[in-house]
Amino acid sequence: MKIAIICYPSSGGSGIVGTSLGLELAKRGHQVHFIASEVPFKLIGPWKKNVFYHEVEQFEYPLFDTAPYSLTLANKIYNVVMQNNIQVINCHYAVPHSLSAYIAREMVERAGKKVKVVTTLHGTDVSIIGHDPIIKDAVGFTISKSDAITSVSKAMVDEAKEAYKLEEKIDVIYNFVDIKPPKKIPEDLKEVFGTNNAKIITHMSNFRAVKRIEDVIKVFEEVQKKVDSRLLLIGDGPEQRTAYKLASKRGLINKIHFLGLQSSIEKLLSISHLFLLPSEKENFSLSSLEAMSLGVPVISTRVGGMSEMIDHQKNGFLVEVGETSKMAEYAVQVLTDEREYKKISENAKKKVEENFSVGKIVPQYESLYKRLIANS
Repeated sequence: MKIAIICYPSSGGSGIVGTSLGLELAKRGHQVHFIASEVPFKLIGPWKKNVFYHEVEQFEYPLFDTAPYSLTLANKIYNVVMQNNIQVINCHYAVPHSLSAYIAREMVERAGKKVKVVTTLHGTDVSIIGHDPIIKDAVGFTISKSDAITSVSKAMVDEAKEAYKLEEKIDVIYNFVDIKPPKKIPEDLKEVFGTNNAKIITHMSNFRAVKRIEDVIKVFEEVQKKVDSRLLLIGDGPEQRTAYKLASKRGLINKIHFLGLQSSIEKLLSISHLFLLPSEKENFSLSSLEAMSLGVPVISTRVGGMSEMIDHQKNGFLVEVGETSKMAEYAVQVLTDEREYKKISENAKKKVEENFSVGKIVPQYESLYKRLIANS
């Protein structure tokens, strides 16, 4: 098949999932064309067979305060489809990708060809944008015009149908991971973070308000009173400064490492003992999935599709938003009980292997694409 993947080039969830999917499809012999404003994060490095990248050019005109990205993207999609005989366009994250793909498909059909559009909903394109009256009606319209709609969790299907008044079928195709543990555990990293004996607690996100970074600090403050531990904060964003100020105020700054964006997260997760995710909104956290795949227990808030990933007290823990004391209690419990830690760790890896592996998820996308092409 010839497939176009439209995604954001960022290191965030939808961009990572879209790029990872495209790379896996390329390994399976499909021709994959990435269309984005710049090279997607996971494409940086040695180039791969069957992988092509098309940059969306910026259009500048004195009349416009901001560049009309939706239109330049639509034109780029049209050109790529026509020049490469693309059969399916998969938009990861609805805004503005679904709109641009819809326009491009109409242009392609006007030129006498056919192409199918799939919109994959990832999270805030429903939970936030779907509740904003300024934009939601237009977004809902363009999503409904897709030939197929997918969601990365069951929870988001219901929310999307309600927010956008969608009557169309939405297929659930979960996020997936293919993280392999390092061949050798990087013991030297433990020394970098201060000690070989302390438990390492990790949080990774885009550091936005919805991630409740202050709650991460509060939980860690309680845990380190009872368990010798260090906190790794991976990623960056607007709340990073707030987190730094709170850590300094609480006298924790010498036990917290602000690591910024990292490419080799498997090395950091491989030395972690626990992963914290106290988000206010979360659909199906890719970072939590990555942690679980390496046997790192996750303590998360019970929001969005997290209960579809985590079975409470079997392969991780779930608490209500803001329950930092409960989070700390579970953290101390699992970090001080070797038998329970081993059980949770093994069950976490098993859950990912059986439900969210590459071999389980990517064929679901392939089947969807083939079905759409067959009905062209």
